[in-house]
Amino acid sequence: MTLRTILSYHDMPTKQDWKTLYIRYRIGRLKHQYWMWNRKRTDKFLIDAYDKFILENCQAGTTVFFASSGYYLKDLFPEIEVIETHSVVKTFRPDVTICQRKDLHTLPVRADNFAVVNNRGDQWYDLNDRDQLVREYTDIMNPGCRFFYSFRDTQIPILNRLKVDMHQHFMDWAVGLEASHGLKLTWSDIQFPPKQPDHNGIYSTLENPDTTNGNIKFIFTYNP
Repeated sequence: MTLRTILSYHDMPTKQDWKTLYIRYRIGRLKHQYWMWNRKRTDKFLIDAYDKFILENCQAGTTVFFASSGYYLKDLFPEIEVIETHSVVKTFRPDVTICQRKDLHTLPVRADNFAVVNNRGDQWYDLNDRDQLVREYTDIMNPGCRFFYSFRDTQIPILNRLKVDMHQHFMDWAVGLEASHGLKLTWSDIQFPPKQPDHNGIYSTLENPDTTNGNIKFIFTYNP
């Protein structure tokens, strides 16, 4: 018998059949469920409250959702451009564009509104590494583009939450993007809701931050 230690899930080979790829995609994207619900009904359209907030604050021009299951909005707002990173999405939504973040500069479309809502591909990057992610996002933005960016603080490694002023930590990062990336912070919403016991006095073991949209939310204006 041969024993092998798996140090990372990246070391484990993954089946490449459609069912496996779809399940792996589906498990991690809660808003895919909205798409499935909406396709089964004609009398009611479900939309996430934060996505509604984004659409209400978009300016005139091209609106792009990146790696955020934005295709569920296209049935109601067909003008939205949707870019996803997993090719399996193309099999059930042929009208999306498949592109990796680092290749956004190769696309012909340029965004006047660009939304990245708790992208799983941005998880486990600290704020220093996240600077590079944000720089790649700016490759698709027109001057003046509104950039809606959200994530969860619990998915950022190497952060001592006992010693760091969390709100100030993320605000300092966001404000600093103006000098480094031409992204001026225009709005923010940072939430760290305290645990509350239920009627039996028991505290939930679940994470507080917004699983779907992230508890760190920003709007920037891009002025290169």
